[in-house]
Amino acid sequence: MNPLLKKAILKPYEFNLSAKAAWKQYQDHGIHSNDSIRHEIYESWENSKSLGVNPLQSKIQEVVTHHDLGNRLQQNEQLLSYATPKTTHILELLNESQTMLSITDRQGTILYSCGNRQTLKRAEALNISDGGTWSEKSAGTNAVGVTLKTKQSAQVLFSEHFCEKNHDWYCAATPIIAPFTKELLGIVNIAGSNPNLHPHTFKLIIAETQNVSNSIMGQVYESAVRDNLFLKNTIEVADEAILVVDSGKNIIERNIIAMTNPIISQVSQIQSLIGLEELLIHTMNGQNILNEEVKIKHSKQIFRCSIQPLSFQDIYLGAIITLRKTKSFSKHEHKPALKKTTNKKSDPFLNITGSSTSFSYVIKQAKKAAAIDATIFLSGETGTGKEVFAQSIHQASERRDHPFIAINCGAIPKGLLESELSGYEAGAFTGARAKGSPGKFEMAQGGTVFLDEIGDMPLDLQVHLLRILEEREVTRIGSAKPIPIDVRIIAATHRDLSQSVTDGLFREDLLYRLKIIQLTLPPLRERTSDISELSHRFINELSNQFGKQHVQITAETVQCLIDYHWPGNIRELRNVIQQALFNLEGEMLTPAHLPLELTSNLKQTDKEQLLESLQAENGVVTHAAKRLGVSRATMYRRMKQFNITAR
Repeated sequence: MNPLLKKAILKPYEFNLSAKAAWKQYQDHGIHSNDSIRHEIYESWENSKSLGVNPLQSKIQEVVTHHDLGNRLQQNEQLLSYATPKTTHILELLNESQTMLSITDRQGTILYSCGNRQTLKRAEALNISDGGTWSEKSAGTNAVGVTLKTKQSAQVLFSEHFCEKNHDWYCAATPIIAPFTKELLGIVNIAGSNPNLHPHTFKLIIAETQNVSNSIMGQVYESAVRDNLFLKNTIEVADEAILVVDSGKNIIERNIIAMTNPIISQVSQIQSLIGLEELLIHTMNGQNILNEEVKIKHSKQIFRCSIQPLSFQDIYLGAIITLRKTKSFSKHEHKPALKKTTNKKSDPFLNITGSSTSFSYVIKQAKKAAAIDATIFLSGETGTGKEVFAQSIHQASERRDHPFIAINCGAIPKGLLESELSGYEAGAFTGARAKGSPGKFEMAQGGTVFLDEIGDMPLDLQVHLLRILEEREVTRIGSAKPIPIDVRIIAATHRDLSQSVTDGLFREDLLYRLKIIQLTLPPLRERTSDISELSHRFINELSNQFGKQHVQITAETVQCLIDYHWPGNIRELRNVIQQALFNLEGEMLTPAHLPLELTSNLKQTDKEQLLESLQAENGVVTHAAKRLGVSRATMYRRMKQFNITAR
């Protein structure tokens, strides 16, 4: 441990006198005694000064808007879901030591704080609360600001702070680092102003903070591997070279094969591989790259290259590059032109409208899933577009040139479902076709079977389906000859199948077979920022049916659509636009053309509930959200919708 830092912990009073004198000397004359202040603190002072930070400022200067904070909470909801449970076991320690703990995003903006009430109240007066940004530019030298620059743990104690108003405070920050690419995801920080804090307690608090950070990183690692099945597979492959690059396209890690390969081991930057940089640009938009050719500079050797982007909470963190040796060019050969993956086929997901954070995340996950030939389970309320996603996944997969067969498990009569799935031979039953008929699985050979509303399938047919999935073959009714099948399964439901298993309505073993890769489509009420775009799309698609051209929609009408709760989701929105176009006489679509249920004040009850919960919890948004059973991000969105501000 640095001797000065050790002194700060063991003899805080003496240390603070020394640091205060050094700070005053620096502010007055721009110099300091070399042995009185740590090197990293002096560097931060210099940086704070160059950024124009006022050492006499009374509080953090940068506080994000209420709207921006809501967006950041939503974007970091997964990180916070990992972080907040980890803080509960140290709440007693924080309270007794008069200390607070905060979680920030990768920009240093505080998203969540807990700990001693009095300390939290004092911190709030300095803007050290939700929305405050703890960067050097905003707050001068502080632990979070130093960690933002170095991606290393940092402690800034008492008069080491650049701003005099913070000289009573100590703070210690620990970074949350992404696995594989080492990008900064957030920071865990402790802060307090208790001058009588026992040295052992301070050491314990720092250790616990590091434990919280390590625990969060462990869950992020599990999430990264779970969400990037391609990554998991490539790491386990022993005969391919693997490079890991960060968001700046720097090679930061490589596997044993890459380190021992005589050619690849000499590659220190991606520019040494001709064509790789161009391919990486596509991965920044969530595009998987499969089996493209890249060539080593000044060499005849070419490699087959596959790239899997890595992301967390919609943040691009870098990529995993797999290189497989192919052949060398002869004198008479020409290097084939690099093919852009995005131009092989038009992107099937371009037909899906929506750019909200939650929806964009599902699209990215669906693109990843399309590249992996595994069973997919789509869940979501009725009308959220599950079949559209299934078709897009099929079109984006290697099975695109083979059939996509959809089966609505809830619409086929119980007695006919088995024959629909497996087919039948001639004369198998009364009314059977003279030549028999293939089943849906047989018809989809090489392609995709979409099992819609799988939750409505009768129990006895679930046994039949389970056997097909396990044996990968079907036997037609009236035949004893099994037919091997090669299909990909995409199942979908609006039901909670875990509850159906509990209720005895769905087989648990079948559910495990189906839930390999799981995607959940958000309801329309949770992606209201997409409603305007969807409305314009439906207007363009449907106007010709009613002899309309150049139909415009007023902002007030769009707001009515946004305010509605959409129990029928996208399907209901399309029907509403169709009804509105039917009612329309001119070219301007107004609220008067919408169904009555959209224009009445249906949201008043929701607003009253919001106000009541905030009042009951003395304006504390986190507690009010818990009372209503919603996330903080959802709470902030609703407050913004009704122009409600927290007190």
